This record gives sequence, C-alpha cells and structure tokens, in this order.
Amino acid sequence: MESLDHHDLSGVAMIDTMVAHQLFQLLNALKLIGVKTTLSGIRPEIAQTAVQLGLSFIETEVRTSLAQDLEQK
Repeated sequence: MESLDHHDLSGVAMIDTMVAHQLFQLLNALKLIGVKTTLSGIRPEIAQTAVQLGLSFIETEVRTSLAQDLEQK
C-alpha cells in the first residue's frame, strides 16, 4: 500500500528561509521512506522564496488548492 502525505500551504502567507529549508528536508525524508507527498495552495511569495533558495518542486506533486488535491485522489 502506498503512503500519501498532503501539505496544504494556502493559509501560509510567507515563510522565511529556515522554514523553507525545513519543509524541503521533510519532503526529502518522506520520499526516502517511500511516502508520496503533495503540496497544495502554494502562494507566489512562497514559490519565490523556494526558487531564490534553489529548492525544487520537481519531484513533488503540486496542486493549486486543497480541493484540487482531494479531487485527484
């Protein structure tokens, strides 16, 4: 059985660099143990911070909203 993990960031207006790094470390750790993660509700400010830090969403499913994420399951 595949493990799934959903992270909805729609209520998060902004994150600092430390929190962004922690989030991506969590996503990488979950991937290592076979958990498929999905991010939803990423605001432009958060995406901008991630890009500035060189973080990539390429191996993480990204949905526009939590509703879209839940519809896909």
